[in-house]
Amino acid sequence: MEKFCRNCGKKLNEEQNVCLNCGVAVNNAIKPNDKTDKNAVVGFILGLVSIAAWLIPLFGYPVSICGIIFSSKGLKSTINKGKAITGLVLSIVFLVFTLFNSMAGLLMWSEFFNDYYFYY
Repeated sequence: MEKFCRNCGKKLNEEQNVCLNCGVAVNNAIKPNDKTDKNAVVGFILGLVSIAAWLIPLFGYPVSICGIIFSSKGLKSTINKGKAITGLVLSIVFLVFTLFNSMAGLLMWSEFFNDYYFYY
């Protein structure tokens, strides 16, 4: 299984005693947790997808909520923690955008029908 430096996250060879990138001893090397790393990456991707998905609330809500869930689980990752944080922030921001988009759509829809029935 691959090893990574605990200090800088650089991939290490099995026979290395010292990280060539930062100089830290290999005894500080960690093995990645595949589950949390995958959650961090999936959360990051869903955060990126939510940038476009908020325009259609039917897609924006599930994408953003799933992005929040996966990113939260991915925060335990040691290698991809930055991706998890980025995915979490993007998902939360665009969940709020989706909410505002839904409210604006409902407001416009209700105004349309109020005007339509008022004149006829």
